[in-house]
Amino acid sequence: MTGESQAPRGFHLRTLVVGAVLSAAVAYVTTYSDMVVKGMQLGVLQFAPGAVGSFLLVYGVVKLLRAFGRLRWMTAADLLVIYLMLFAAVFVSTRGFTEKLMPAPVYLNYFADPINQYAQRFIPYVNPALVAFDPQGELKQPVAVEFYESLRSGSLPWGKWIRPLGMWFLLYLLLAWSLFCLGVILRRQWADHERLTFPHTVLPTRLLDESLARQFLRSPLTWMGFALAFTPFLINGIHLAVPTFPQIPLLFWNVQNLFPSPPWNQMFGTSIFVSFAAMGFAYFLPNDLLFSLWFFFTLTRLADVVAASYGIELQNMPSYPTRHYIGYQVAGAYMVIALVFVRSGWGYYKQVVQTALRRQPSPDTGEAFSSTWAVWGLIAGFVAIVAWCVWAGINVWLVVALWAIFLFVTCTVMARSVAEAGFLMTETSFKPSDIVGIFSTRALWGNSSWTHIAFLDAIFFRDLRGMLLSLFLDSQQLAPRHGLRRAALPLLFGVAIVVAFVSAAASELWLHYTRGGVNLYGYP
Repeated sequence: MTGESQAPRGFHLRTLVVGAVLSAAVAYVTTYSDMVVKGMQLGVLQFAPGAVGSFLLVYGVVKLLRAFGRLRWMTAADLLVIYLMLFAAVFVSTRGFTEKLMPAPVYLNYFADPINQYAQRFIPYVNPALVAFDPQGELKQPVAVEFYESLRSGSLPWGKWIRPLGMWFLLYLLLAWSLFCLGVILRRQWADHERLTFPHTVLPTRLLDESLARQFLRSPLTWMGFALAFTPFLINGIHLAVPTFPQIPLLFWNVQNLFPSPPWNQMFGTSIFVSFAAMGFAYFLPNDLLFSLWFFFTLTRLADVVAASYGIELQNMPSYPTRHYIGYQVAGAYMVIALVFVRSGWGYYKQVVQTALRRQPSPDTGEAFSSTWAVWGLIAGFVAIVAWCVWAGINVWLVVALWAIFLFVTCTVMARSVAEAGFLMTETSFKPSDIVGIFSTRALWGNSSWTHIAFLDAIFFRDLRGMLLSLFLDSQQLAPRHGLRRAALPLLFGVAIVVAFVSAAASELWLHYTRGGVNLYGYP
């Protein structure tokens, strides 16, 4: 077998239970690693190290038990279920959602002061159901202070967090459903018509296919490559825990140190470091793609030099590590790329929409559900998202614009980058509100709208790492190869997402209230 489809056999119910337990466990481990250890961010890549490492451990245990005549019931489909659930758990529990969510319900109350004027500009307009503090109460309420500075006495205020976390998680579930429906629609065009390679499916395919696994695991080159990449990370990981242990430096120098004089010293911050993961993944990517990444990255730095030589003031993009003009160039490029996607697949997308609107029988076989269901599911999910945001306090037309840009431009382009080019990180240089802000002002939409858009920016729009859409697309490619029905995917993802969120949210609250948020990882 080299990736051909197998007859769908489904999976065992006990596998779902095992996957749920493992999802809860990996959610706690990745949360602890990100927030306490800090140097090991296990969920920032679309090919998440936390999920890959956890699955390899499970895979090794299963192989060992099989050698002793145990777990013979566990098929490739069962292992794939665990693989996908682990990825969903890592995405949900770290940068994909929970890690960004947890500070939001108390941030304004804790950090408000006379300088930033949060108490006048934002807090009066906050929907009380979305925060853990009382917007009508005083600043520095115990629920916020103890979140950042740890509990002084008493027990964790679980009750104050249930409603806001539940409401935000509801929005996340609506987003996940919408992305899954979008993935069902995109899969046939990208996989069957355009023949994208989906590089992130290579490793699980090699491990789950018995013949490929034997060849892969018995190759000396496999273990040489693994040792080359794993050894420095193992040594540096020990160094993080035991500072007296030696360290292998992977960061070589900052490019700015080579150019101390203007205008060259005006280049945006650039560091050169060694990434064995990037090297290994680059091996599978086309040379023209790799060259274009380097070429255009270098071009952005040279553009800084040219601008500085003409005396142009170089400003940074808010919330992103890039220049202001680069951020908006990227936004424009995303718009054009999204239009190219629509134009290249116009015949297919037109047929899908027409079939759904006319309620004709869909010819789809073997999909998670028919394209008709996917279209109406996407519409229902989008409408529900809009309704949630309007309930929160955002203008309906503003909500439609923001989420349309996010779903059909930002997420789609990023997912395409992963499916076609194997991008490891899905981080953008703009938010939907940056584009909307070009054509309107804050005064036009009102204080309540922009207050809650700030929440959406922080929790959903700013950072796309841990994005579910690419995982949903990969899962639809992997399922038929290993005997798993695509129709089972919504169930296993739903279980993994719910279990992982509960585990991660509880872990985050426990860590913040026992250690103090100011002592934990500070990115969110």
